[in-house]
Amino acid sequence: MHLVRENLFIGNIGDAAEVLQNGSNEITHIISVLSSASISFFSQWRSSLAIPTKEINKAYAGGSGNVLDTGEVCPTLVDASKSCLSPGKLLYSLEYAGKDLKLVRMAAPIRDMESEDILDYLEPLLDFIEKNRKEGSVLVHCFAGVSRSAAIITSYLMRSERLSQEDALESLKQSCEFVCPNDGFLEQVS
Repeated sequence: MHLVRENLFIGNIGDAAEVLQNGSNEITHIISVLSSASISFFSQWRSSLAIPTKEINKAYAGGSGNVLDTGEVCPTLVDASKSCLSPGKLLYSLEYAGKDLKLVRMAAPIRDMESEDILDYLEPLLDFIEKNRKEGSVLVHCFAGVSRSAAIITSYLMRSERLSQEDALESLKQSCEFVCPNDGFLEQVS
């Protein structure tokens, strides 16, 4: 796990599993960018892992708003007519997770393929980082901590610090030298 900015970390599935299983004094929020949004992905990766969760909300492309457990309505996040995602496709899930259900985990089902469209997922992920860095610390992870998570953080740095893609990626590499978002992701966020 590598510190990118104050209250913002990048990592891999092992880093996330450690935080989810044992808790953390630093991390309060996690973004999982894996091929599946399900927490069961962790136990498929390592069968000894059993991570408790409690669903907060799921958002679907072009779907109607969902009621959060706080009682407020979460609006539809993607206009189906402007989205590359098929209506009804899971955009993200939000849940309490980990030790004592103290972490808030947002999970977006994104595959690490150049043809994968990440633009529909970006806005809610970037908003989640922005909001929750003010309340605690956010770990953004994918499987290896190299491509998907790096694309999300590069996009976040571009938006929040008004950096060019090149400068945002170079800044991220200063924190974590081995990041390398796939070319398809970089093309989309340019």
